[in-house]
Amino acid sequence: MKSVLAAAILFLAVCGATQRAPAHLIGDARHDPAASKYDFTIQPPTTIRIRSPDAARRVIVLAAASPGQAQPAPAGNSTPAANRVAAAFAPFAPKVKTHADAQFLYVESDGLPAHNLMVGITAWQQQVPLPQPYTGDNAWRIPLAPVPSKTPVSIRGRFLRGAIALAVNGIPIFNPQNNRGEISQEIGELDQWGGHCGRADDYHYHAAPLHLQRVLGQTLPIAYALDGYAIYGLTEPDGSAPAKLDAFNGHETPALGYHYHGSTKYPYINGGFHGEVVERDGQVDPQPHAQPMREAGAPLRGARITGFTAKENKTFSLKYEIGGETRYVNYVLSDNGTVKFEFVDGKGQARTETYSPRPGRPGAGGGERPRRGQGRP
Repeated sequence: MKSVLAAAILFLAVCGATQRAPAHLIGDARHDPAASKYDFTIQPPTTIRIRSPDAARRVIVLAAASPGQAQPAPAGNSTPAANRVAAAFAPFAPKVKTHADAQFLYVESDGLPAHNLMVGITAWQQQVPLPQPYTGDNAWRIPLAPVPSKTPVSIRGRFLRGAIALAVNGIPIFNPQNNRGEISQEIGELDQWGGHCGRADDYHYHAAPLHLQRVLGQTLPIAYALDGYAIYGLTEPDGSAPAKLDAFNGHETPALGYHYHGSTKYPYINGGFHGEVVERDGQVDPQPHAQPMREAGAPLRGARITGFTAKENKTFSLKYEIGGETRYVNYVLSDNGTVKFEFVDGKGQARTETYSPRPGRPGAGGGERPRRGQGRP
């Protein structure tokens, strides 16, 4: 066993030579005070790819070789059920905050993950990641006592707007289908971490965030479906393979009760809702809304996103290639809530635009709706 672990660790070390793994747990200020800030340079091991189940298992092996990672202590929640659910979100504090009442765990975040973003997208609609107001009355809510539905519903062809689950790093997870019914992963819409931005410049996943197990280990869920049931990785917490999964990627075990599992093929995440949810206007209701600041973009044919950086001074830069040129979208968030964009073409010529939040125009996310034209940049 030791030789297998050693080989797995060596493999990851070699494959990840160009992208070093973080030296601390994300958001775990108990181990490193610097970890209380989100580090946008953190990236998952280079072997993780949604289409590669073997690579994902290697990440799980490495996480299992680091005991103690998955033992965060939740705080500020008053019931055993709330503490149990909050434990999965705790490693991403203080950026991700939780509190509870008798019915729900409420999760607050700004919608920006600690890992890098957008790299690898080849079907891009010119959205970029902006912070979102998932706080206060607009926080995510997870039922603490999920109720099995008398008529469980599939997400295939349904719930094509908004989120169906929430990753434990505070990032919403949408249906693997976009709102045109296409599977986002299969048409180049997703980055290396299974996400992209919607029409409100809101970042979200369309696949199971298996890379989070690099932080969590395998004993904690990677997400919670909006019906309240936990979503685990490719294995059970003890490392065994899930048995007798239903059509929704879920099953019931004596240790965990009903729960879902992520996968590396469709449906990637919970394929439906075992528990009760309310469907309204094509999405689970209620759920938080994103805040759009500009009109949604159009597909930019032939573009490929090759880089993204974010700095602590709220300065961002997205790099993409198109027609043999390298172009940039640079933007800065000001303290008054406005965002100044600079669009730089392949000749280094730039133009700027400034946007402010749009009150009264909440976005439902899911920016996959097709639009005509070639768009802004």
